[in-house]
Amino acid sequence: MKSGRETYLQFFRYYHYLKNLKFSQIFSYFSFKHNRKKLCFTDSNRIAVIAENLKQNFKIDDNQKNIEFCFLNYPISISIDEMKWKQKDFVEDVGKYWITELNSFDYINKEKITLSIEQVSCLIIDWIAKNGNENSETWEPYPLSKRLTAWVKWLNSNQIQNEIVSIMKLSISQQLKRLFVDMEYHRPANHLLENIRGFLFGCSSIINSSQYFNNESEFQLEEVLNEAIKQISLQILKDGGHFERSPMYHLLVLDNVNDIKNISQYLIKQKFLRTEILEKTQKLLLLCDEKAKIMTDWLEALTMPDGDIAQFNDSSRIKGFKHSFDSLTQLFEYSGFFVKHESNYSFILSCGDPSPAFLPEHSHCDILSYELAIDGIRAIIDSGCSRYDKETLRTMSRETEAHNLPMVEHHEQSDIWGNFSFGKRAKILRRTFNSDKSELDIIIQDQFNQILSRNVVFSEKKIEISDSLKNHKMQGCFVSLIHLAPGIETEISENDNNKIIICKMTNETKFSIITKANVRLTDYISFPEFGKSLGAKMLVLSNKEAEELNYVIKW
Repeated sequence: MKSGRETYLQFFRYYHYLKNLKFSQIFSYFSFKHNRKKLCFTDSNRIAVIAENLKQNFKIDDNQKNIEFCFLNYPISISIDEMKWKQKDFVEDVGKYWITELNSFDYINKEKITLSIEQVSCLIIDWIAKNGNENSETWEPYPLSKRLTAWVKWLNSNQIQNEIVSIMKLSISQQLKRLFVDMEYHRPANHLLENIRGFLFGCSSIINSSQYFNNESEFQLEEVLNEAIKQISLQILKDGGHFERSPMYHLLVLDNVNDIKNISQYLIKQKFLRTEILEKTQKLLLLCDEKAKIMTDWLEALTMPDGDIAQFNDSSRIKGFKHSFDSLTQLFEYSGFFVKHESNYSFILSCGDPSPAFLPEHSHCDILSYELAIDGIRAIIDSGCSRYDKETLRTMSRETEAHNLPMVEHHEQSDIWGNFSFGKRAKILRRTFNSDKSELDIIIQDQFNQILSRNVVFSEKKIEISDSLKNHKMQGCFVSLIHLAPGIETEISENDNNKIIICKMTNETKFSIITKANVRLTDYISFPEFGKSLGAKMLVLSNKEAEELNYVIKW
């Protein structure tokens, strides 16, 4: 039984979580849950029977039957004759997100995964045959949306037998009916954009068939076009960043926007559509073109010299965009990042609130945290993101201690709970960059109303960082954390009251961290990709006699 204090704290946790939600989110959530459990809108069971009969006509060689599916760094080999699509059918602990990837069919269009037309045809027919229940997990809107996009791209890129095309379009028409009802308005971020893309792709494949596309379909198309214009305008900020502040999701949304742009170019050629729809399609086309350009510039700035994105918030080490500039210094005011790229180093710092306030699902306690690369090699890194369905690992990735920033030990910058929720959150009070002095100054207030500041001064081969704490309320030592990249070897010495930490990256490349603070070297786990972990070293700087910590990074 919870104590009175625990109940009191839990009440305020929910209060701070709920107060930022939009009323439309709350209403849509309950409507969505009711529809998913209770209502049916398609003829999917009948189509499943047709697909089951069709399966008898398609046989492939034994050497093509076994396929290795690898998602989240977890490989499983499955025979096409014994395909499983639901989580409960697996002996292995695959997790919800592995099943989502399997049902999304993204892999059928990947260059690294070479599946034959026969293999993909059998997988698609098998999916249709075994998934007649539209209320099951395989019909949830996120994998359904990705599946529509993947199937239509595959159809457009290959010469497919007419029987396969017919059953696919029949299934697509039914999945569109379900998706329109299940659009994730309660999660108005990357999920809703994925729904929009999937709907537009699915619609494009049946739009010239009066058997599937009718007045109701045209009405639904217009509704989705309106939502696309609204969401892209809202989610892509003026500086080009996506409002979830995750470089990984930014890249996914950029791909989404480019796809919506391409589908708009196709739809606008369908002159039989009503004038109002064609006008909205033209507006969406221009909007996507405008946003894609500034999104590309933003992601280029958030790409490290090794070609991979910076790992802020929920992000894996995936390819970004090659730099087109020799140097760049920019404070992104709307998305809350500071970047400084020079010929011999790159420095990126997070200086934005958990965002968006009504849906900070992919935010971490990382305000003031930074990543640093020296001579093209990552030196100081974010610890990354492990997985979404294991709460212990999920919390480990999101907590304050997983980032390179000042904190009061054992107290979170913001109140994180569950796998995706935030209670009371930290906020930015001030952030400025003085270009003449090459000086960045940021002040924040954490969930306990403690004031933390970070001052960063840049020189040609040196970065000076000064952290301070005011209004110290919580018990615990004031510390500053530095997460070294995996593989870095350290050697600590002392000279004139300075601790010198020599960090060796390669035989030719090393850097030093110099400080008067106490230094403790400890282990931490880095997550460069979902489902992949690496051991590494973290420096904990502290000074019990003062609430100010300073250190210099030299190379």
